[in-house]
Amino acid sequence: MSDLSFLTNINDICLFVPDMEAAIDFYQNKMKFEVKSRRGRFYTEFVFCGTSLTLWAEDEVTAYAIPKEYLGKTGHHFMLAIKVPTSEVVDDISAELKKNGVECISEPQDYHWECRASYFKDIFGNIWEVFASLV
Repeated sequence: MSDLSFLTNINDICLFVPDMEAAIDFYQNKMKFEVKSRRGRFYTEFVFCGTSLTLWAEDEVTAYAIPKEYLGKTGHHFMLAIKVPTSEVVDDISAELKKNGVECISEPQDYHWECRASYFKDIFGNIWEVFASLV
């Protein structure tokens, strides 16, 4: 019997992307993420604290690992969230991302769940939240 306690540490979040070069350009030039490593044209990892953010080319994923029908376009069921130290940082990052051409889908505001947040989309529709606790 296996030890399922190993399932409690997420190593990386991998986004499947249809165009690796466009994805790298977006994340490097608009989000200002630094590339940590690349494996050919099919896999890229960015420098992150803790959990890694990686990109994996869809055609590579479907050719070797996951059947195409499992990558259907049925809508978003998750988002990537980054916690920052203060509300002012949320506002500053929001302004910077918009200046860089990142699509803001919800301006910074205070929410009843005691945080200030702003929401963005990458070029493939993945949703990102930048938030700070208000308590």
